[in-house]
Amino acid sequence: MTISGKDLYGSLTFGFYHLRENMQKINNINVFPVADGDTGSNITHTLNSILSNTDGSGSVADISNNFARAALIGARGNSGMIIAQFFHGFSLIAKEFEELTVNAFIDSVKAAVTEAYNAVEKPMEGTILTVMRSWANQLSQAEGSNIPIPIQLRRALRAARKAEKETTNQMELLRQLGVVDAGAKAFVSILEGVDQYILNPARVFSETDLLVHVAQESMESSYAHENGRYRYCTEALLRISEGEEQRVKEAVMGLGDSLVIGSYEDQMKVHLHTDDPALMFERLGRCSHIAEQKVDDMHMQQLAVSSRISNTVIVTDSSADIPQEVVDELRIYRIPQIIQIGETSYFDRITISSPLLLKIMDNRSQKVSSSMPSIGEIQRHLEFLTQHYEHIVVLSVSSQLSGTYNAYRVAAKALQEKGADISIIDTKLNASAQGLVAREAALAVAGGEQGDTLLQSIRETAERTTILVSVQSLEMMVAGGRIPKKLGSLLLKLNLKPVVGLSKEGGGAFHGIRLSRAGSISALVGRFMKVYRESGIQAYGLSYIGNAGLATSVSQIVERETGIKPMFVEQASPVIALHAGKGSISLSFIAKKREDGTG
Repeated sequence: MTISGKDLYGSLTFGFYHLRENMQKINNINVFPVADGDTGSNITHTLNSILSNTDGSGSVADISNNFARAALIGARGNSGMIIAQFFHGFSLIAKEFEELTVNAFIDSVKAAVTEAYNAVEKPMEGTILTVMRSWANQLSQAEGSNIPIPIQLRRALRAARKAEKETTNQMELLRQLGVVDAGAKAFVSILEGVDQYILNPARVFSETDLLVHVAQESMESSYAHENGRYRYCTEALLRISEGEEQRVKEAVMGLGDSLVIGSYEDQMKVHLHTDDPALMFERLGRCSHIAEQKVDDMHMQQLAVSSRISNTVIVTDSSADIPQEVVDELRIYRIPQIIQIGETSYFDRITISSPLLLKIMDNRSQKVSSSMPSIGEIQRHLEFLTQHYEHIVVLSVSSQLSGTYNAYRVAAKALQEKGADISIIDTKLNASAQGLVAREAALAVAGGEQGDTLLQSIRETAERTTILVSVQSLEMMVAGGRIPKKLGSLLLKLNLKPVVGLSKEGGGAFHGIRLSRAGSISALVGRFMKVYRESGIQAYGLSYIGNAGLATSVSQIVERETGIKPMFVEQASPVIALHAGKGSISLSFIAKKREDGTG
């Protein structure tokens, strides 16, 4: 008996289907290396990527090569990377065969386990690796025998199940919590699906079966704990030239832990837990071409899994200026926008910082632009949140400044059709103003507001919020289309210093023109004080681009005049820096409600 390419594809399809059924249970026991509740989701996504990019036709060589290539590109998370290298190792042997004999299959499996271990900087027992090895060792015992493959696979499955149970006592953390390793359980779940293929290979799965469905109800982990040293789970898909592998490894050494490195032909994928994704990607960019990036905030994921303050979550994009401590305290979930530098895309605030972007812009050596997050990236974030929250409220940057609002709507539609409660609000604001509204919304959620009452409150707050910006130069705003080109060009030629803001509809608007920067700052403060005297100020905040001292000075003037402390003085995001330019500062505020209920 031999194994065909069709058998490989069918086995993985059954394995994926069985894993997906158990995905949330696996997420619920995910405690190592970080309790972020996504091991089941990550491996499910990795297998789905393989199946979505392989049509199931061809020889063992064709299928195994396609599996390896698609696995590396679609691998997600620590466990997904290990799975990807498992398939890479399998293909190293299998790529030489039209069909696999028993011995060739066993050799392929042994190579797969070796590559999985080699991909991890510091392999630990009591994990998915242990179960992989136990399964392979059991298969190896039948090498050279005439025992049919189905019987060998059954025996190996029993060995894998036994190894899975033993993981509880192989790692102190698992023993304390009384659980098995989530990755180990996921691998066994895949093998159980393979066993179902052996019993009924004729079963056909529809395209709907291969979709990862939204969890119908949130499941809070019973095994919450703090065990992560680093905040971000990062992944980089790289294109490399011959001989660059070692430089890539050296580039990320010392930046974090949970390092897993995989490769296939001229591609490498790096997985790392770190506190400084921007530095990691800056280093990788020096020795390779960064094709794709992924970053997850594991701290926010842990809070969503085990420390929610409400069943409603406020989501906004990275253009909103909010101090990180406020984001953490109020559980505000941020989705990064995109900064494009040359051919490489970066995640706003996360894989590129405002100071680094300003340096690149000063050099003018590469074209720099911005874009909204992809539909797929937004869906990935929203899918995670639907597993843990009953209501997701998304506060978007102004739709007149970015396509992000429409991207949210498109991304949410498929999830809403499956029952997810997702509300999307066009704040008609950006930067520090958007941050103030997001903060107020999160405070309302923490105070117990929900449903339509919450949504109406957010909309009313946004209507009472104003942003005023003093720019050093209008060059970037004119180039980015924020200001009409003819008018902007005239102001540039005359070197006038306007106060810029947003209209009621959320488009760019002038709120005054001055002859000097000092005059512009004075006008900005003067307009603020006018609202303070007429209506009162509920809250205000400032953001800056490359000039913290100026923003601090303005905040001190305002505080001295009003006795009100700012909610924040925060560095603006790279995407805001790109369009406002170096030296800009914004002063945003929420006017108090009048006695008649208006702003």
